[in-house]
Amino acid sequence: MGYGRPVPRLVVLLAWVVAGACWLGALFLPWTADGALSRSTLVEAVRLVRRGAVDAVVPQSAAVVLLLPAVAGIVLIGLGGFQGRAVGAARLVSALVGAVAVLALVLRLTSAAPAAAGPGAWVALAGVVAAVAAAVGTIVGLARFADTRTGNG
Repeated sequence: MGYGRPVPRLVVLLAWVVAGACWLGALFLPWTADGALSRSTLVEAVRLVRRGAVDAVVPQSAAVVLLLPAVAGIVLIGLGGFQGRAVGAARLVSALVGAVAVLALVLRLTSAAPAAAGPGAWVALAGVVAAVAAAVGTIVGLARFADTRTGNG
């Protein structure tokens, strides 16, 4: 894969699936290295929020935000075998939503301190890296496809 060669579709597809798997898997890991959530997974945190056990600190509507990366991950994994413009757009939107949600959660839960990040946060951040790589690969592939259709490539 040298300069000027298109990124193979399989590599881009695998990057999408890896991003989705990271975001879905991070749901079942602790996101902080210390404090109250260091022994709790995001699933358990969602349960606490939904039960109202932490109403004084977190509103019940926050449960949806906590689940956004996992939902985006499910979409990316589910679209794994499909192609087309609509699928590409859905992947890009899911990646954007998932990445923004992950970054917001990591910043909020760890106060941007790497030492405070637990395994869930690191896995989710790896998913952001995979999603960015897949998005770049997708956009480069679309640009190359457009160039070949117009006779510029």
